[in-house]
Amino acid sequence: MDKEKVTTEDLARMVKGGLDEIGGKFDDMAVKIENVSDELKEEMGARFNKVDDRFDYLDARMGRMEADLGQIKGEIVYKFQFEDLESRVKYIETKLSIESGK
Repeated sequence: MDKEKVTTEDLARMVKGGLDEIGGKFDDMAVKIENVSDELKEEMGARFNKVDDRFDYLDARMGRMEADLGQIKGEIVYKFQFEDLESRVKYIETKLSIESGK
């Protein structure tokens, strides 16, 4: 078997060919990563938009609840006020000899 002699130029060509092949694979990989990154950005953007819409909805509901609560607080009679009024009415009924409605 004859062994061929490999010159430095042959070796340089082989190394360059291997490096070019690896460089091409890196370029392909970079494109794939960029595509995945773009898809991920789009998907995350869509999800954040949904979450943002939900927060807007919850914010509107909370606003309505606060308005309702404010209205209820304006119409409510607290227990201590009711008991105070009850005792005064009872006192007046006693003084005027009025029979209680209870």
